[in-house]
Amino acid sequence: MSCLVGTRGEVIIKVNIEVMSWLKEDFDHEGWDKLFLEETVSQGTSIIDLLHLLAKKYPKFGKKAFADPNQSFFDYCAVISNGTFLSALAELNTELKEGDNIKLSPGFYGG
Repeated sequence: MSCLVGTRGEVIIKVNIEVMSWLKEDFDHEGWDKLFLEETVSQGTSIIDLLHLLAKKYPKFGKKAFADPNQSFFDYCAVISNGTFLSALAELNTELKEGDNIKLSPGFYGG
């Protein structure tokens, strides 16, 4: 595990993100291939912080995911952290660790 140090002395970690199905369109990605992103964030960043970061980088995602600024739950898509489906808002406050894998999937996904 190799963490980086930012310009302000903060520890920087890398997180892997997979965006599934039609959600890829909100990240300006077209096609059937998988969309993988790697984000670098400061240590101490939570999953919900990461979602807000993605919302700023990808406005289409942000407008849909955070359409209601007063929402008390995150229902735009399913969030899966290291293979575990996060079903409660409190779980989105989980602090990210180096190499974590986050998947964003439509709430209803199947075939």
